[in-house]
Amino acid sequence: MGVLTITRERIPAAALDVLRYDAEMFGQCLSGFHNRNYVIQLSHAMAGTLGLAPGTPVKVRVPLDGAMKVVERVWTDEGDVLTRLDRAIGIENTPQFFAGRPGYSVHEYVPGQALSEICPPGKPLDPHHLDALVDQLVGFTQVSADDLPPMPRGWAEPGDSRGFLRDRAAFAERAVRAPNWAEFAGLFAALEVPANALRVLRDRIPALRPRPFALLHADLHRHNVIVRDDGDLTVIDWELAMWGDPLYDLAIHLVRMRYPAHQRAEAIERWRRAVSRVRPEAAEGLDRDLPVYVAYERAQSLFADTLRVAWGLAGQPGPGLVGAGVSRVRSALHMAAGPLRLGRVPTRTEVERALLNWRRRRTARDAEAG
Repeated sequence: MGVLTITRERIPAAALDVLRYDAEMFGQCLSGFHNRNYVIQLSHAMAGTLGLAPGTPVKVRVPLDGAMKVVERVWTDEGDVLTRLDRAIGIENTPQFFAGRPGYSVHEYVPGQALSEICPPGKPLDPHHLDALVDQLVGFTQVSADDLPPMPRGWAEPGDSRGFLRDRAAFAERAVRAPNWAEFAGLFAALEVPANALRVLRDRIPALRPRPFALLHADLHRHNVIVRDDGDLTVIDWELAMWGDPLYDLAIHLVRMRYPAHQRAEAIERWRRAVSRVRPEAAEGLDRDLPVYVAYERAQSLFADTLRVAWGLAGQPGPGLVGAGVSRVRSALHMAAGPLRLGRVPTRTEVERALLNWRRRRTARDAEAG
């Protein structure tokens, strides 16, 4: 009988397979971009196997088959990351990882509400929540590299901030744009986004101030923050975590959180003050270098968002999906126009026409192939 590769106990694989089956059949499904998450309460037998109380809710994460690769996963085993963070000094309230097998994993379910439900994007955060998020980001800088999984061969050396960002841009070009271009070239041409946009952006990355590397969540936004029943915050979904310049994590956070302008500035200053008390070198060069990271994040998001929207329209889009997709792509175009030096941002009508024309071409091609 097979056993799990990572778990706090060696649990028979067959027992976990039963839990996955029950979760998919009877659990509450919480879909995401990369996984289906099923919440289910543990039976007496399963609770005993995991060493938890009967009725404890857990989250079973099942990767989506055929999900489009538009983000970088440096550490392929999220369970390993969570297990190490549970023992690390400097970070608190990360969800526990209970067990994992190829094709699914079992995590602590954190009761509460997503921050996005309490305070949707574009709305100002309660000061208490803003402080808590800043504390989380600053806490990441206290985690030692020795507490984390090893980095892939060829990873940028600590302090090589420019090399680190150029590598992210190279990944976006190599693994996101290039392999999808044959399918989506016509769509991007209609949106007036040139094929070499990311390569040109990478070549324009300026010299950056050397900063000590740190743990990065790399996807810290309102949907990935749970306001627990006790009012504290828990950051979930660590599958995109990596090791690098902490200004990159701050930039991702700023872009994806969609703070109002006044609170965006406040978040930056709170982070600067807080990190300067514990790791002052992490904030060096912030005023010059943070805009570089923000510009890159806005640029690469255009490709990820457009691909996701188009792929979501490939079948039979539900009511409102086209309008929401058009809004998302046009917003991404506005954000990326400066960093990518786009000549103009197409109108809403032009964006909708581009997406629907791509969908018609794909539908016709699928019909011919079928």
